[in-house]
Amino acid sequence: MERTPGGRIVWPLLPLLRKGLSGLGESLQLVAEALSAQRAYLFRLERRGEAWFASQLAEWAASGVSPQLQNPALQNLPLREAGYGRWLERFLEDQAVAGPVASFPEEERPLLEAQDIQSLLVVPIRVEGELWGFLGVDDCQRPRAFSPEEEASLRGLAEALARTLELWEQSRWLKQLVEASPFYLARLDREGRLLYANPALRAAFPDPPSLPLAEALAVPGRPRTHTSRGMRAVEWTLLAVPGPGGEVLEILALGVDVTEREEAQAKEARWSTFRKNLLKVYETLMAEGLSDSIFGLILDAALDTLPSAQAGSVTVLMEDGCYHFVAARGYDLRTLRQVCLRPEEPLSLTGHREAQIFTWKDLERFNARLDEKRRKVMEEAGRVREIQAILSVPVYLAGERKAFLYLDNFEREDAFTPLDLELAQAFASQLGLLLRRLELEGRLQHLVYHDPLTGLPNRLFFLEKLAQALKEVGEETHSLAVLYLDLDGLKLVNDLEGHAAGDEVLRTMAARLRAALRPRDLLARQGGDEFLVLLTGLKAPEEAARVAERLLEVVRLPLPLGGRVHHLSTSIGIALGEPGLSPGELLQRADLALYRAKGEGKDRLAFFEAHLQEALRREMRLLEALREDLERGEGLWLAYQPIVDLRTGKKVALEALLRWRLAPPAEFVPLAERHRLMPELGRWVLRQVCRERERHGLPVHVNVSPQELLDPGYPARVAEVLEEAACPPEELVLEVTETSLIPDERGRDANKALALLRKLGVRVFLDDFGSGYSSLERLSALPVDGVKLGQAFTRALGSPPDPESPAARLVAAVLALARALGLTAIAEGIEDEATRDYLRRLGFPLGQGYLWGRPEPLAPL
Repeated sequence: MERTPGGRIVWPLLPLLRKGLSGLGESLQLVAEALSAQRAYLFRLERRGEAWFASQLAEWAASGVSPQLQNPALQNLPLREAGYGRWLERFLEDQAVAGPVASFPEEERPLLEAQDIQSLLVVPIRVEGELWGFLGVDDCQRPRAFSPEEEASLRGLAEALARTLELWEQSRWLKQLVEASPFYLARLDREGRLLYANPALRAAFPDPPSLPLAEALAVPGRPRTHTSRGMRAVEWTLLAVPGPGGEVLEILALGVDVTEREEAQAKEARWSTFRKNLLKVYETLMAEGLSDSIFGLILDAALDTLPSAQAGSVTVLMEDGCYHFVAARGYDLRTLRQVCLRPEEPLSLTGHREAQIFTWKDLERFNARLDEKRRKVMEEAGRVREIQAILSVPVYLAGERKAFLYLDNFEREDAFTPLDLELAQAFASQLGLLLRRLELEGRLQHLVYHDPLTGLPNRLFFLEKLAQALKEVGEETHSLAVLYLDLDGLKLVNDLEGHAAGDEVLRTMAARLRAALRPRDLLARQGGDEFLVLLTGLKAPEEAARVAERLLEVVRLPLPLGGRVHHLSTSIGIALGEPGLSPGELLQRADLALYRAKGEGKDRLAFFEAHLQEALRREMRLLEALREDLERGEGLWLAYQPIVDLRTGKKVALEALLRWRLAPPAEFVPLAERHRLMPELGRWVLRQVCRERERHGLPVHVNVSPQELLDPGYPARVAEVLEEAACPPEELVLEVTETSLIPDERGRDANKALALLRKLGVRVFLDDFGSGYSSLERLSALPVDGVKLGQAFTRALGSPPDPESPAARLVAAVLALARALGLTAIAEGIEDEATRDYLRRLGFPLGQGYLWGRPEPLAPL
């Protein structure tokens, strides 16, 4: 029997391919005979609620073996209830069931033995990733084990059967797909005659393509690849389909047009050469310093990168107002240095603002107008010999043409391609950068445009380049974008390792970012942990997103430093150019987009959208109003929610919740955290709680923000407020989140603050327990008196609660853990009597939730 590598059976599939599902019985017979089995079958599995049912759909049985297709016991068989839960679990894990029936668990054997099965092999079938059914074979003559190769063969048929079922069930769509496919699809006979060709192939090849059919015929069942090249490059996959006797039935051909892919690969290879050659230039620059010889190095790199360029030169605008040759290859530079090319002369090839190709016809006109002296000099240098094409690229400095790169070809006037122009412009761009550096006088001038820590351009340099880019692109400003980056996690490095380590991180990140950008992109340091990127020459906004994704990835890479490995991330705001925008406005838009990215969780990118400006204006209005209300002590109040003894139903404490006149807590609390107002708000809450305590006479729980806990003066402020109001410390309970106590230096500072408060007599509860960083080891060491079970756990119990559910077991475990550690446990989010009764029976002493009312202000006196 013919098989593909990996044991997959080929020809038992042919009845399915030819006849559809009506050929399934024949395929089952072929696979049974191939595996020396007496019965083969297909079962459908259906999930109804939590139960799975199996029904036999098709079967082939050998002579003398009783068929089972009409056996009612094999229709709508509940797998778990019938004792076949083991089978279901293995199918769900994509595992086979195989071996002698006598070795199976006792509950599985009766039904199998009733069918005279001695051994079986069953494999699952998945359709579109979901468990669909199973395919199996029975040996009714002898107990035996099935080999891995036999299992692999049956699995191959099961996988192919799943695909065939999908195709035949959706044959109408498949036909449309084949007809509409841009791929070239064909069927040919053994002699190469075309049996079928889809429209794409007929349109591309009026005459049938010449294909190496002999290679496919030599190895039936094994795909062979071949690439043909003419006007287009096409990658063909050929498969000779074998029949039951091994003879080839037909040949299938799939062609994919890879012209663009090969062009892209060739383009990337050229750009790779560009980067390699440019790196050599800068390595020399670093080793030897900057001098006029750098122009020759750039020219050499350009000639090596552009095969069409057979000679070349560089001219620079000097103080005398003329362009002078400073580098040449293929010509006598010493002689060319005598030539002065005046910018106002059209014949000087210096009047164009963009890269341009001049042919021999242009050069004839140029040479004819040369004065005799310069003609002689140019002839002596060899510069006027039969040049067929010159690629001339201006080099800009601060928006002005300061130099030209000339690349010459002596054979064809169409020698230079668009890619050659792009690469030449990239070298001209590098020449511009080098000219900029040559013009700088000393270190002081360099620092005006560069960041001394990272060596990157600074904000001033970036804004100049941005202004130049905006001027050059004109109305097509969507071809450029500004990226605003903010490193997330640098403060923690500074806190743990010191600012010298933080500086090293900035240098490393600057190098990573620069390496991830394209040659024409500009990276600058804005200041602190912020960077700016200018992207130009964009064809679509998606290109900016792809560059930003690369930057996100390189920042995420682990960063070993000082014996630790740090993991940083970055947030990126992207603003696309628009007509009429100034550099400052575009930068402000990128800043707003960055603000949005950080607000959505950091380590992500966000594009500027017009509504961000309105959102920022609203935030500024709310922030100003909140500060004014805090100063006046107006517009803020406390709402209280009771904490109840679940055994007696009595209120034993209250939780104080802050409310504001202009926004709900979900909006103004994050606003206060972003703008460092939480310490002031927290102080107001503590004072108000103490003022109102005598009106209810109960202990009060108060939420504490991480900003307050990380302030070294927080315990002293709490003590001061309690003393001013003569409030007993034991009447105050502070609730802190697990995220305030993360296992690092900041978390240890928070733990110290809580320990001091507990010595004062204030109790501490861990709020929303289970949603943060706690482990058993850490929880036992935390300075807390109790825990509050998060609302998410309570709601997960359901109504009424199911004691056997995973959520119920988890809640019981939290309670047991709290008891073992001597901590008081409060269940939050109780909204109905069934949940209250269940938690009370479970042993929770205290509860809180809407069952006893929503948070309300105290009644007026």
